[in-house]
Amino acid sequence: MATAAVTLPRGNRRPRNVPAAGRANFPEFYYVKHIDNSRLVREVDRERRRECFSLLGLGILVFLFVLLLAYQHFECVRNGYQIEQLKAESATLEEQNHQLRLEQAALADPERIDTLARTRLGMVSPSPKQVIQVDDVRATASSEPPELARNFSAKGGDISIGP
Repeated sequence: MATAAVTLPRGNRRPRNVPAAGRANFPEFYYVKHIDNSRLVREVDRERRRECFSLLGLGILVFLFVLLLAYQHFECVRNGYQIEQLKAESATLEEQNHQLRLEQAALADPERIDTLARTRLGMVSPSPKQVIQVDDVRATASSEPPELARNFSAKGGDISIGP
């Protein structure tokens, strides 16, 4: 193989003919030598390979652990936002429920119903002759013994329970 001597410039720091302080001025020569290492095969070091794989496995485990922690953190934050959203929705539903109860109370007002019955439906108050008084249930219950229910069998016979 042939080699060539090449002189590389040092830059423009000082002129070439002026020696450095206390030194002689020698030109620098660099030789370029082409080496062909394409046929070389590196020997496999099994211990080094095992060390690299164990380090890679440890790195993967650490990465998965950090990923799990990040996932838990983001789920916690997402659940916090969801809780706040549900609290706001619950407050609006409670307010709607309150408004609906007020509306129901206003619609069930007896004065309003009486006014609507007289104006829209043309209803009038009943005359005293149309009203039928029913006896007080408590007064009749205390004087008479209670009447018990009677069961009828499938054959048509009467089965009575009680005195």
